[in-house]
Amino acid sequence: MQLAFVSPGCAICCQVLSVFGIVFLVALGLLFNAEVEELTGSTEDPVNPKEVGHACFLAAAIYAGFFFCCSCQQFVRKADARRARRL
Repeated sequence: MQLAFVSPGCAICCQVLSVFGIVFLVALGLLFNAEVEELTGSTEDPVNPKEVGHACFLAAAIYAGFFFCCSCQQFVRKADARRARRL
């Protein structure tokens, strides 16, 4: 059974995008939880900014899951390469 189902290039791309997504969403979550005036002050802004902040943290956790999955794929690829060299 092959455990590596994502190509190395895709795994690296997913890791990089996940890091940027995590940083951006955590920053937005903190700003919404702090009810920063620029994000919550007009009539078009969300009614409950704390819930929006919570949703940003949840989305960042999902990105962290993708980062972990792609990191595991990188580890599996390296382990497969080492195993192939031994044979």
